Amino acid sequence: MKNQTTLKEIENLCKSKLNLFTPDISGTGKNMVLLPLNSYQEAMDLILYLLKTCILALQADYVPDKYIGEPEINISEILKLIIDIVPYEEMEILDELQGLVK
Repeated sequence: MKNQTTLKEIENLCKSKLNLFTPDISGTGKNMVLLPLNSYQEAMDLILYLLKTCILALQADYVPDKYIGEPEINISEILKLIIDIVPYEEMEILDELQGLVK
């Protein structure tokens, strides 16, 4: 009985505290991280900030250390993230709407 109570407590903790990841509804089996953004403008600003940060990092001289490691790897991962968050589907809708307006 105590094991079931403990398991239920763990389940409740997980439901209330582990909310960073959301299951991907497209069926890939991966989890998604949802970004709390208020608008597409805010999303595009975030993308631009990330790109600008990568540009600055690539232009900077650096001294490798144990905490940062190799900046090229970090920059590569950020650029992969940017690819994932660019709103391609929304751009397709905007193209279709523009065609309808014309």
